[in-house]
Amino acid sequence: MKYAVLGWLIFGLFGCTSKPAGPRVIYLNKLDHEGTVDVNGQYGQGRYRYALIDNPPKSLDSLHQVILHYCDSAVNKQEVETHYIRYYIQFYRLSDHTKSYQKGREDFWDLHNDINQELEDYRGEYRYELCKGDSLHGQWTLEVNSPAGNKTDTLEKKCQP
Repeated sequence: MKYAVLGWLIFGLFGCTSKPAGPRVIYLNKLDHEGTVDVNGQYGQGRYRYALIDNPPKSLDSLHQVILHYCDSAVNKQEVETHYIRYYIQFYRLSDHTKSYQKGREDFWDLHNDINQELEDYRGEYRYELCKGDSLHGQWTLEVNSPAGNKTDTLEKKCQP
């Protein structure tokens, strides 16, 4: 009997401790929206999407890989390039300020107007935009923002000179 109790206590102690989970992207489909936009003097359809990153890495390179890996698996580039002149997914750190974004648009827009919170939790943007002076081609960029700094990379550029 006492071995059973001792086993239960040991299981309880070690069962409650867990290793920190790796980064996890939470797509916020309730926040998706589309509309007519102006990109370099050209009007067309734009699509805006949002996601949270639970436990984002602090390193720029690691965060870059997390966002890029997610977007490579979740975004159909050919469809985006066919239908939109601007498309992006903005990424925010999952925090006490941003966890309510999962509830939907009204809550997001109420909280999203707090610029200090936005800057603190903003982690990056995966973007497609038509090229200036070229209505047939566009470019893909990835901006990454972490406590270690920020950087923007052009991932793919099909603009004609």
